[in-house]
Amino acid sequence: MSSTDKNHDVIDRFFDGELMPAAQRLRASDPGVFLTKPDPAAQSYYIKRTKGTMSKADFEVAGCADGAELARRLAAHWNACGCQSLAPLAPGLGKIADAVRVEEHDSADVSPFVYVMF
Repeated sequence: MSSTDKNHDVIDRFFDGELMPAAQRLRASDPGVFLTKPDPAAQSYYIKRTKGTMSKADFEVAGCADGAELARRLAAHWNACGCQSLAPLAPGLGKIADAVRVEEHDSADVSPFVYVMF
């Protein structure tokens, strides 16, 4: 059973009550936000990158302890990158993260996905 199977109410409430209204507001304020086909007026979608190679640190991301921390980080990120209209969605996403979180328990059993060599 997937962790989302038993949490449909939280996800559905967020989707219908927060995400879709936010999408409608974004689309109304900027019709180009959810384009479904290429822009015929665009000469190119190429972006010259300032950094050509990635480092180990680019792949290292600290996890979040809980949904509240995820919500704080998302809101801070969206505010910092100029996407303030997304920040109000962060608490709802934090609640979903808490709802679908699965605590892993250590056991002495070998996972069936691990090949036992001896």
